[in-house]
Amino acid sequence: MDLKKLALGIGTAAALAGCAGGTVAVAQTPSRPPAAELGGNVALTPGQEVQVSGRDLTVRYRQLVSDSRCKPGRQCFVAGEAVVALVLTEPGRGEHTSVQLHTGRQGPDATSFAGTTVKLEAVDGAGNRILVRFS
Repeated sequence: MDLKKLALGIGTAAALAGCAGGTVAVAQTPSRPPAAELGGNVALTPGQEVQVSGRDLTVRYRQLVSDSRCKPGRQCFVAGEAVVALVLTEPGRGEHTSVQLHTGRQGPDATSFAGTTVKLEAVDGAGNRILVRFS
């Protein structure tokens, strides 16, 4: 292979990567989900998974299980609650568990797994996005 052509190809790829204000989109591989920091909130959509930084823990938002919350524009005597299903995995040990977390008082809003607490902070109106906190 011609070394000049190889160098030109590498230089062109580097220049293209520097476009768009220096932002480079990196494709996530299935074996390496994006990272989430302890103490911060992370938004997840159904099927999305995050790796908790510094921990042997991944969390995947499986689905909205039920939603009895008061719909926008309606008056309700009872606030209701949303219930979401998560899959917590400890990849290094091959352990995993499924949990359901609640926004109301009918069930837990947090759980502990692999030395980390996972707390459900919020669920959007349609259940298409949840907010969780790791500590």
